[in-house]
Amino acid sequence: MNFLIEMGTEVDMYKNDKKLIAASGLDPSTYQSGKYEGKSRISKRGNRHLRRVIWLMATKVIINNDVFRTYFYKRREKGLPYKKAVLATAHKLIRVMFAMLSRKTCFVEGRN
Repeated sequence: MNFLIEMGTEVDMYKNDKKLIAASGLDPSTYQSGKYEGKSRISKRGNRHLRRVIWLMATKVIINNDVFRTYFYKRREKGLPYKKAVLATAHKLIRVMFAMLSRKTCFVEGRN
């Protein structure tokens, strides 16, 4: 419920899921200067409360849902550190939730 409160009840405010990810501050930002390209981090320029809610939702969905748990462990096996794997899972969660809200459907585990 906090997700909808922080996001705003109108999903139509966001053109696509990438806009919602950016609004939460979970989009990647890179540091570049000339030929130097630093490590990428999350931008943190969005709503910090929404970012916190999404992080908590992602950690709980990893524990309680087979689809997201499988995705998380697949990312870990590819060498991502714990926090980056949770962030990747959070991105997937946002994409799924955005699709559910915009299409007014429910989550069905059998479909990807």
